[in-house]
Amino acid sequence: MTRFKQHTDLPPEIVKKKLNEFFAEDCIESDITTSSTQKKGHVVKAVFVAKESLVFAGKEIINQGFSDCTVHKIVNDGESLNKGDVISIISGNIDIILKKERVVLNIIQRLSGIASTTFKLSQITKKYNIELLDTRKTTPGLRMFEKFAVATGGGVNHRFSLKDAVMIKDNHLIGHPNILTVTKRAKALNPNKDVQIEVDTSDQLDIALTSEATSLLLDNFKPEVLPGVLEKIRNHPKGANMYIELSGGITADTLQDFCIKGVSGISMGALTHNIKSKDISLDIK
Repeated sequence: MTRFKQHTDLPPEIVKKKLNEFFAEDCIESDITTSSTQKKGHVVKAVFVAKESLVFAGKEIINQGFSDCTVHKIVNDGESLNKGDVISIISGNIDIILKKERVVLNIIQRLSGIASTTFKLSQITKKYNIELLDTRKTTPGLRMFEKFAVATGGGVNHRFSLKDAVMIKDNHLIGHPNILTVTKRAKALNPNKDVQIEVDTSDQLDIALTSEATSLLLDNFKPEVLPGVLEKIRNHPKGANMYIELSGGITADTLQDFCIKGVSGISMGALTHNIKSKDISLDIK
């Protein structure tokens, strides 16, 4: 049960705006190295090459980043590539390509890293009909790009921003420790939004099941106790159809252990904040 908008594409106008910000940060119009070594107007061909196996994400980054060049070939987002495969071929003025290449490479390398990791891990959760969820642990300014990469890799986007759902965690209960009161108020103020409550003890769970919460976040539960916890929830009149999310301490190595009957989704901040960028080169001919 996917609860939130899925970012399965990148709007060209947003990509263009973001890239212009990043190009300005890199002062591409003041590239003293390129202006010292190259003549304007010299047309070359440039080839993006995968230097390792990866799932590609970033087609619109190349299209918009090099909109003043000709894109002769480009693979689709979500394509699995092997080392040595060509991602894209472009042609244009060498000064334009040289001053923009680093920014474009930085982004597509990162997005492809996210998509590749997500694809690998989602193959585990999909066998159990469990959603692999991202979080808001994203790079400031790149959230839409990174959530797009998660979706490209087969993951499911959790809430994009704070306005999308109520998620009550321990810190939100400071000064308001009564879960019943807090969830009732949250639901009254946000009748059409999901109200999720974080639970990390059995006592909290008992209270949450009688509250106005519409979904549960089971945080830092050990896999060996989860079957009993999940059975308790699913056997409760309110819990039969609730969205149950797991989080906390779940890694690539332990993910399989948390794929248990009754789980709706597993969220992993590591999908976006602990990622190794993929190796992609831009070779100029």
